[in-house]
Parts: sequence; C-alpha cells; structure tokens
Amino acid sequence: MNCAFCLREAKLSKEHLISRPMASAASIDRARTFVASVDGRTGRIGRAVRLDDRSVRLPCVPCNSGWMRALEHEAADALRAWVDSGEPLTPSGVSALTRWLVKTAVVLAFSENDSRRFLDRPEEAGVPAITQAKAVARGEVPELVVAGAARATGDRVLWGVGNASVDPVGPDRISTRAVNVAALNLGEVQFWVVMPFIPADEIRLPAGVLELRPGLKVSQLAYRAADRLDPTEVIAAYGDEVTAAFQAAMAQLVK
Repeated sequence: MNCAFCLREAKLSKEHLISRPMASAASIDRARTFVASVDGRTGRIGRAVRLDDRSVRLPCVPCNSGWMRALEHEAADALRAWVDSGEPLTPSGVSALTRWLVKTAVVLAFSENDSRRFLDRPEEAGVPAITQAKAVARGEVPELVVAGAARATGDRVLWGVGNASVDPVGPDRISTRAVNVAALNLGEVQFWVVMPFIPADEIRLPAGVLELRPGLKVSQLAYRAADRLDPTEVIAAYGDEVTAAFQAAMAQLVK
C-alpha cells in the first residue's frame, strides 16, 4: 500500500494517535488512559479503548521512524514549555504544534472518517488530506491550515473529526467536504486544526478557541467543555469570486 504521507508504495507501520512523548508532555499515562471519539451533533461518546491500543496502519516505516518521530519530540517539547512553564508560544513552537496537529488529523481522517474509501466511493467519504500530509512530511507547515486551542476541562482524551460548515450554504456552493476539521482534547489543552482544500476568505474558529500564534499564553485561553468537539462549529466563509472559480474548475473536470 502507499504511505499516506510520502505517497510511496512501501510496507506500512502502525501509528499511535498519541505518541509516548506527547502523552508525557500532556501528563497522560497511555496504559491507564482511555480514549474515545465524540459525535459533535449528539455529544455521544463512542466506545473507549486504551490509548496504548489506539493505532492505525498508515505511514511507511521510513516516515514513522524518521521525520514523524522527530516531530513528536519537537511538538512534545513545545507543548511542555507552553503548558508547564506558562511560557508564550514561540514561532518554532507554533510550527511544531501545527504540523503535529495536521499529522494527527490525517491519522484520524483515515482511522475515523473513512478516508480510505474516498477513491472507491467519494460521495460517501471525507476527502483525504493528501496535500497537507505530504507538506508535513517535507517539514513544512501546510498552506491554508489554521490551528487553534482552548483550555480543556476534565481528564479524558477525546477527539472529533469531520467537516466545517460552509457559509453561505446551498447546492451551488463549495462542498463542506472541502474543509476538514479535527479537534482533540489532550490534557489541559483542547486543540483544533482546520484544513481547507480551497482557500477560504475567512475561517471562524469555535467560541473560546484562539488561533495559535507566537506570544500566545495558555493563561489567555478560555475554558471549553471536553465533549464540545463539533467540527461544524468551524465556519469556512467563501465569497462569490472563489465559488465561481471553483465551479468553473469543476465544470472543466467533468467534461
């Protein structure tokens, strides 16, 4: 199979949702902590499994043991410095956490959002974040991506994945599946990452979620309930010019 990040055909390895370095930075014991997904519309929490057991066969061995391992340690160092010491985020910290969130969102998309089915049944599955995944593999912060955070309540590890709401709505507008969203309640912080495939005029994060930026302190974040992880709370606003260009491009594809 092909690696979801470098796209090369190779033997795939298992990737844990939360690595040991990130679990340690968030003061989470993977052997004793249970993790579950959240249905944003109903608030229903899915079947919980041990965090140690939560993995998906997705990256190739060179990616998993190379840049992905390095990114886990880089993101863990940034999270620990930000939360434990109360230091403001640095530019390198924003980069590391954003790239880690994109990597994690890709893992969730393939394990929870049925992205593997996209090529066979695109009308039933989320669009896989191939472009963003490859950028992260190159060590880049993908273009268009918006990452944010809020203070978390509770000690559960929860996640929600899906698609943002699109404004304005309608059958002739850009599909909501063009804007992937992942939210993750991790220790003291609730992270959000929004990955549009079409440049949006504006991305509106949920109430209380602040965009990650250099100088941001954890003390500035508002508290949100652990299970408020509805991806549709994110609004992607598109103007007429962007929509018209998108529709014209789609019309050319189907000719």
